[in-house]
Amino acid sequence: MFAQLASTHLRILFTRRLPVISAWGPQVQSQSVARRWYSAPRDLDKEIESITDLATVAKDEMDFALESRNSVYYNDDKAAAHEAVDEMTEAYNSLLGRLTDADKRSIEMRIGMKIKEIQSAYEIMTLNDLED
Repeated sequence: MFAQLASTHLRILFTRRLPVISAWGPQVQSQSVARRWYSAPRDLDKEIESITDLATVAKDEMDFALESRNSVYYNDDKAAAHEAVDEMTEAYNSLLGRLTDADKRSIEMRIGMKIKEIQSAYEIMTLNDLED
């Protein structure tokens, strides 16, 4: 039984066609959809999770910098926040550079707003320094 299931699974995987059960009976999706279903989402989700982690670190570093404002630690905390924001932005732009337009829009909808929010908060923090 297991060998038969494994054989069926491998045949589906290597032909890159995914069976779909619908009200009208079994159907087969197109080759490109099946390929994306098997490989891309898992890798893409890992990269999105990594960028989300970088965004969390950047936000934390900015919070540390804001808490240490007017202290001797502020410049170092602000430099750490700058590095974290740059690393997050670089990873995000790198991911977008490797995707199709449709995938870019999807990623921008998932995490783009969070990235822009952190970048804007850092810019505001920098502008506030210039005013002081």
